[in-house]
Amino acid sequence: MSRPSVFFAFLLIGSIVWADGVSSAEILSEPGHAVIGVSGTGARSAGGRSAHRAVTPEEIAKSIQSYLEKEWARTVKEVQVSVLEPSDPVGVPPGNVEWRVIPVRPEERLGRRHFQVAVTVNGKVWRTLEVAADVAAMIDAVALNRFVKPDEIIEEADLKSVRVRVMQLAHPFVVDPDQVIRKSAARPLPADTPLRAAFLKAPVVIKKGDRVLIEAKRGGLSVHAYGVTKSSGYVGQTIMVANADSGRELRAKVIAPGLVQVEF
Repeated sequence: MSRPSVFFAFLLIGSIVWADGVSSAEILSEPGHAVIGVSGTGARSAGGRSAHRAVTPEEIAKSIQSYLEKEWARTVKEVQVSVLEPSDPVGVPPGNVEWRVIPVRPEERLGRRHFQVAVTVNGKVWRTLEVAADVAAMIDAVALNRFVKPDEIIEEADLKSVRVRVMQLAHPFVVDPDQVIRKSAARPLPADTPLRAAFLKAPVVIKKGDRVLIEAKRGGLSVHAYGVTKSSGYVGQTIMVANADSGRELRAKVIAPGLVQVEF
């Protein structure tokens, strides 16, 4: 067939079957798998477009994303992958083409990463791609839905979830609401602030100047007296308390609101 005839044939049918018998069309299925169209198949994608004979950077990125999301399922909610190399589609031979990320030792590093992606054609390894990619992760962090003042106790109704992009998997954000409920703010906390453990503290249950019951225990013996606190404290904290009768100051552990305990 003359070159003009080939040109007009291309305009009419939209693809050319070359001398090696391979069409320029390809059928793509789920990420990580493709079937290369062969002569006479008239292969087209589900949308009716002629597909390409290549594994694209976007398809490689989807495979890496799926792989990492399974690896980090308990840690993150979403993984974002942008392939840097190869930057162009990788041409592959005709046939049943699949590609998968080769597992490596667990690595929790984000940012620039390198992966090996094995490409198989008709069940045989055709090539291993060296892939460079930028990897980011998203988590659902606990945040506040209102402004909270210092020392104010945070309740379940004050909380919501916000999606946050993190730069490392060992991030400082709180993801479990139970770690926040009934804690108090260690500093002013604006609404929508993703919470960190450093922003929280145990709630103060006894304030400086409170009249409290002092309980002294030793074995089965228990003695009680009243006193006045010299400082504020949370449950489990040791504070100074002055005996109301003698004025003697004692170190006592906060047990509950209005109750401290000393040992003798």
